Amino acid sequence: MQNNSQQFKLLLTLKLRQLHSNGLQGICYDDLYRMFTTHVWKHNKPSHLSELADDVLKITDEDVVRWLATESKIQGFKSSLEDYKRLIDDEEL
Repeated sequence: MQNNSQQFKLLLTLKLRQLHSNGLQGICYDDLYRMFTTHVWKHNKPSHLSELADDVLKITDEDVVRWLATESKIQGFKSSLEDYKRLIDDEEL
């Protein structure tokens, strides 16, 4: 099963709507796509639509928030002050 299949896109869209209805409007489609392709299925991608659907639909709000927080921390560790130079330069005191 390819991760960019129509079924996968539909399942992610359904999960995203569920997350938004539960008050997590800050999460976007790309967040969910990254979570599944780089974390959930890092070593073992589902080969059947039923497995893919089960994986997407069983992920909880807490799982998504936890993964996003972890991803944010990792990106923070990989960043340097130079990465924020533009933001600092744009802000005039």
